Amino acid sequence: MAVPKSEEWLAITLAMIGKLAITASYGAVYIFSTEQFPTVIRNAGLGAGSTCARLGSIIAPYINLSSHIWIHLPLLTFGSLAFAGGILSLVLPETLNRKLPESIEDGEAAKRKRNWENDEKLNSI
Repeated sequence: MAVPKSEEWLAITLAMIGKLAITASYGAVYIFSTEQFPTVIRNAGLGAGSTCARLGSIIAPYINLSSHIWIHLPLLTFGSLAFAGGILSLVLPETLNRKLPESIEDGEAAKRKRNWENDEKLNSI
């Protein structure tokens, strides 16, 4: 689509850069996802996230087979899902230098506090 067929080296280079980015982001995603769950349910939350990741890896080859329908369909599917994931990650709370929730009640209290702070910001405008 964006790379001419005569420039095969460019397509391979872009594919390798994509693989590098995926590999590099895996560690960050793993660490960040554990910070989102309170301590008492961290194992269950990480297990649920891992299950979703495994389901995605099971479905991925079938999405790749959709190139028989349209040659660019797998690229658009994977690209749009990655873009949507990136956009959705912007709504995750910041955890730098903050006390992480130890229980479900702590997590709910932090959410209420965050909502209250957002309401205060909107009211001051």
